[in-house]
Amino acid sequence: MENKNHSWDRSIALVVVAWALIVFIALIISIFLHEDGHGIGAKLDGVHISTGFNRVGNPDRAPGDTDFRTGLTGGVWSGLLGPMTSWILAIIFTVWLCRQRELTRRAWVIGGLAIANGLARAVPLTRVLLCALRGQIEIEDEVHRGLWYVGKIVRPELGLQGALALVPTQPDLLLAYPAIWIAIFLSLGISLVCLFFASRHLLRLWRSQFDHRLVRVLLASMPLAAWVAIWPPLNFLDQVIRINW
Repeated sequence: MENKNHSWDRSIALVVVAWALIVFIALIISIFLHEDGHGIGAKLDGVHISTGFNRVGNPDRAPGDTDFRTGLTGGVWSGLLGPMTSWILAIIFTVWLCRQRELTRRAWVIGGLAIANGLARAVPLTRVLLCALRGQIEIEDEVHRGLWYVGKIVRPELGLQGALALVPTQPDLLLAYPAIWIAIFLSLGISLVCLFFASRHLLRLWRSQFDHRLVRVLLASMPLAAWVAIWPPLNFLDQVIRINW
């Protein structure tokens, strides 16, 4: 990866492919750890769930089972520790990356992990905001936390299940509560700040190695390409590897 050949040749192409692979693997690891955060939170809440590489479900069940999420319960920590894991990892690897002064193999790996953990919440929550603009609610961890707050604190007569029941029928009512947005903007803010500083530092390191702007553009585009490509293998792994908590 420490290639100082500035010409557009096979070695540059290998650098771009290797960076895409680093981010791809970093995303798998980061999303798996995010799901493990939900499992640890479930332990703290005293509830039993299963986690894999994408979705939380009932113990001894996998996505596709008819009772995968039937009657699934959770608590404060089981919903919160997933996003918190991504925030903490994004902050740690972003700070670590910004301390790297040369584009070494270690800097590539740290950069991949910083970008992956930032994307892990930034992309889903951007989709949440786009759905909200259309008057729809996309359920993500942070949205579920907001619904919990509405059902438990703002409208205790509803409860969490009552708030969830309003999602398909009265989304505009729920979106009008500021409590819905607290966890969303907190999580999105942390993720975007980490992505900004990680991306800026990576661009500086790339500029010192690669004169061609096209190379830097390709490198910058690889994380989103990896995000798109990651879901078929993640969904497969989610089916075959489950952890009961």
